[in-house]
Amino acid sequence: MTMPPADPPPMTMSTLLTSWTFDPAMLIPLAVAAGLYLWGVRVLRRRGVAWPTRRIVYWFLGLAVIFVGVSSSLGVYDRALFTVPAIQHMLLQMIAPVGLVLGAPTSLALRTLPKAWRRRILAVLHSPPVRLMSHPAMAFALFAITQFVFYYTPIYEGSLTNVWVHDIMHLHFVLTGFLFYWALLSIDPTPHRVRFSFRLLLIIGMGPVHILLGIPIMMSKSLFAEDFYRSLARDWGPSLLEDQHIGGAILWGFGDISAIALIGAFILQWFRSDERLAIRTDRQLDRLYGDGATLRPWWLTDNNADTPDVLGPQRDGS
Repeated sequence: MTMPPADPPPMTMSTLLTSWTFDPAMLIPLAVAAGLYLWGVRVLRRRGVAWPTRRIVYWFLGLAVIFVGVSSSLGVYDRALFTVPAIQHMLLQMIAPVGLVLGAPTSLALRTLPKAWRRRILAVLHSPPVRLMSHPAMAFALFAITQFVFYYTPIYEGSLTNVWVHDIMHLHFVLTGFLFYWALLSIDPTPHRVRFSFRLLLIIGMGPVHILLGIPIMMSKSLFAEDFYRSLARDWGPSLLEDQHIGGAILWGFGDISAIALIGAFILQWFRSDERLAIRTDRQLDRLYGDGATLRPWWLTDNNADTPDVLGPQRDGS
């Protein structure tokens, strides 16, 4: 486990594009996740079972976002500027987990692993702790509350000075984001199936969370981790307070933009699910009544004998 330098060279367009850092504690899990996923896809294809290409693309996009967030210049400068951890936070918790969830890793595991392992996975999914944490309301609470805990407790300064806290918080953001979207999108089998309207309400709730998180930071007159940042004696870039205000604006704006995009995707999914339900209903009715007599509407009853029979002759000869 390694920490990025606390005194990197001044940030320029060149350093933004060419600076990289490689922490084995982050890269090894990414490599393992990529390898296991490809192994699962290969096992399915050997059995002659197709696995959607889009799932593979989503999974590796999610891994790529994590890699960029921790290893690119964002990883190099995440101790020098408050703005950079704010960007990392949004990428690791808001963006990368969406791709990972859409990759449907649980479904892939359940389709490739032996029966004994499938039973173990299902037992874990339905265990009391997982059932509690994977309920969309609880997942939303963990997703939202831990963001405030990170910035408004000594944990934030600890992430700048302690390598364990630094890497664990990166992992925490990915896991809480994954849990939230996993419970919300229900791509994989989950212990809870809640109403679509409730899940949409939680997505809408992401907006106020990031307003409450970002605006106070953007308007604050006191510095987070003040002793650490002043000890750097950084002589380039924005002032310490300006840097923090920019970071607060990123937390607010980035979170709200992501929430709006998810709301749009959810509404589109809702319409598509209604269309699929209508198509299934039509097919069921066709199978049941496609060759039968047309049902007589309620307004054409025996009491309306004078009304012309616009439906044509019935099977009973009337």
